[in-house]
Amino acid sequence: MKKIILFISLIILTSLVAKAQRGKDGVKIVTTTEVVNAYTTMSWNVGVGFTSIPVVNSNLNNNFSANLSAGDLILIIQLQGLQMDNSNPITAATWGQVINQQFCGLYEFAQVNNVPNGTTIIIDCPLVNNYASNFADPIANTIIIRVPRYVDLTVNAGGTLTADPWNGTVGGVLAIEVNGVTTINAGGNIDVSDIGFRGGQFELLTTFGGLRYTDNNPIEGAEKGEGAGGSQATYSSSYAGRYARGAAANGGGGGNAHNAGGGGGANAGDISNWNFGTGVPDPTYNIAWALETPSIVGIVSSGGGRGGYSHTGGDDNELTQAPGLWSGDGRRQVGGLGGRPLDYSTGRIFMGGGGGAGDGENSTDGALPGSGGNGGGIIYLVTYGDVIGSGNINANGQNGFNCEGNGGAPFNTVTGVDAAGGAGAGGTILIKTTGTVSGITINANGGNGGNQVLKAGTAATIGEAEGPGGGGGGGYIAITSGSPARNTNGGINGITNSPYMNNSPTPPNNFAPNGATSGGIGLSNENIDAFNVFVNNDTICTNTSSTLTAFINGTAPVGAIFEWYNAPTGGTLLFTGNPFITPVLAISTTYYVRVCPAPYRVPVTVYVTPCPTIIASFSSTDSTLCAGDCINFTDLSFGGVATGWTWSFPGAVTTSSSVQNPTNICYNNAGSFGVELIVTDGVNIDTLLIPNFITVSSLPTVTANTSANPICVGDPVTLTGGGATSYTWDNSVTNGIAFNPSTTTFYTVTGTDANNCQNTDTITVFVNPLPTVTANASANPICVGDPVTLTGGGGATSYSWDNGVIDGIAFNPGTTTFY
Repeated sequence: MKKIILFISLIILTSLVAKAQRGKDGVKIVTTTEVVNAYTTMSWNVGVGFTSIPVVNSNLNNNFSANLSAGDLILIIQLQGLQMDNSNPITAATWGQVINQQFCGLYEFAQVNNVPNGTTIIIDCPLVNNYASNFADPIANTIIIRVPRYVDLTVNAGGTLTADPWNGTVGGVLAIEVNGVTTINAGGNIDVSDIGFRGGQFELLTTFGGLRYTDNNPIEGAEKGEGAGGSQATYSSSYAGRYARGAAANGGGGGNAHNAGGGGGANAGDISNWNFGTGVPDPTYNIAWALETPSIVGIVSSGGGRGGYSHTGGDDNELTQAPGLWSGDGRRQVGGLGGRPLDYSTGRIFMGGGGGAGDGENSTDGALPGSGGNGGGIIYLVTYGDVIGSGNINANGQNGFNCEGNGGAPFNTVTGVDAAGGAGAGGTILIKTTGTVSGITINANGGNGGNQVLKAGTAATIGEAEGPGGGGGGGYIAITSGSPARNTNGGINGITNSPYMNNSPTPPNNFAPNGATSGGIGLSNENIDAFNVFVNNDTICTNTSSTLTAFINGTAPVGAIFEWYNAPTGGTLLFTGNPFITPVLAISTTYYVRVCPAPYRVPVTVYVTPCPTIIASFSSTDSTLCAGDCINFTDLSFGGVATGWTWSFPGAVTTSSSVQNPTNICYNNAGSFGVELIVTDGVNIDTLLIPNFITVSSLPTVTANTSANPICVGDPVTLTGGGATSYTWDNSVTNGIAFNPSTTTFYTVTGTDANNCQNTDTITVFVNPLPTVTANASANPICVGDPVTLTGGGGATSYSWDNGVIDGIAFNPGTTTFY
């Protein structure tokens, strides 16, 4: 009983110490919509090995009760700053392709060591990545996020955890650490949908015949969606073009003039299968898609969907008249290209790209061109327990905005005569856990493209069609363990209700997409490694030392090194390596071990107590055996320094030992057997006898059986085992399943019983060759009425004939017959 009470008190004390870091923000129950992070930006570049991070504001106290301090957790992530290709002419679809990811998408968690002033954060572990600041690089943007450290997290029905929307400087990312269990109940959500990279905004300026992929003049086309390559302002200042149909990395292209639809944003997918932002054409309309040059029938592209065709004022047949040959602006293929999928292969993460805006110039009755939808943000859940429940984790892209008037159209007026916006891409969800994820549903789907909704007022007639928006591409989901429902679907394209594209009641005799395509699927079943550090408390005698060994559960980072400290943050580095041998201790002492880059230290307490007598204790590598098994024993005696050991192993082949840790102790006979250890420290003696400590089960009596033996070549035979509960045969034989051996073969069966004990038996199946047989007649041919005698010959011993004939007996056939 004393041992049990001591163990419980050790756990309680350890958990109180650990709360200074992981779990320091207590138990969290969410019943309303809450933002739990605080954000700032990095004010200058930092690199690998740095521990000092310059920031705009180190307080990070929004949504927290106090300023950032030692033991708090931050997430450093560079959201923008990849380099796009600007060398191609503005009439090339390759404009905006990624040529260098640079530091974009890199991230890491870090524990705060110190906050010396209002613009600096000192972290425990040196940085493992380089990061660029917007203050040093105009296309880069690295943000610092304060991460709450909960004991347990519960999101109840009506509760939603979310993040501040991305505003071009901060936001868009929700990061949480949970030391225990995360429960998302039905009706509860963790949701960053629609708050990632921003969609292109509509503008009321256009012309006819826009062909360019990028331009800084909005007359050429609508605004592109934001992405990892920068904001729309960055496109203008660094890439000479925030407008027109070219896709800026994962941001969707804006619809070209005149009135083409915006392209959908992108996030994850197959980076080798972008296909110039074609998206995924709905195969229902293959007749219409085949008219494009080149045809896009059957194409399944990765990334965002393409925006719909430019304006037409004619009512030609969309199933026979190719795009570009219509009246008005020709109904040309100049919709915004779908955004490009980004490369996740090196462990980077990104927000969903914004959709491109639809092009337009009208504003009748509030019917504005459709803006692009925002991408989904990032959810990063780090947990050291299970994630359970039946709620949802969402990072979906926003739908593209419709081009639609407010209410009914005015007299003799048609509203909605501009293009719709492309949708935002699905975001990113990572659940890094040493537990298991189950029950919940995880979604990072692309949004749906915006629709063109034409409305005709009294006395007005609809006489045109414009481009709907492309669907957003799917996002990215990675978890460590479990099999919850996961979805990263691409969003469907928008449609137009123009009678010019809907003049038949059912598809494919109409073409409501009018050139707009759906987004491609993302990556939903990816894996992310996680690990946890464990170390057991120890109890030693006064004025002795302890050997502390740390263990890693999960996948440790490459080159992981254990470091031992005397404080939960800061403090003195006492030792590097594993195990750590403490100095001689006179009082109980707590140490802290970490493995960089893990953003925490694990406490371990060495309890010092007087040890007047030695206490016997031991363990074994196993205690439930099969006959013939051998095991090892380990002396765990404590309370003094043991100098002698006497072991007794009744029932074993070796019944006694005097070494400290006996090995290869074998049990050949079934039964239950006790183990006794007598230990001495030279003065005191203690005895520990555990009756029935070892249980030995007998081996099953296994038999090998055959359905027939011997057999002939080509005959089937079935082998079955007996005497156990399951059987495994060699030579690729399956127990109880017939097969056809071609030669005499020796077979071995291994039977396993309910105690997981095994034994074997063998059998030889003899396979005899077939004889060579000849058919002989005493005369051939013969006349009607003449007798004939048929005899078999060759290598057989007996012969049977068909047609009632007896071997060697004459008979009188009436007609020519086959025997």
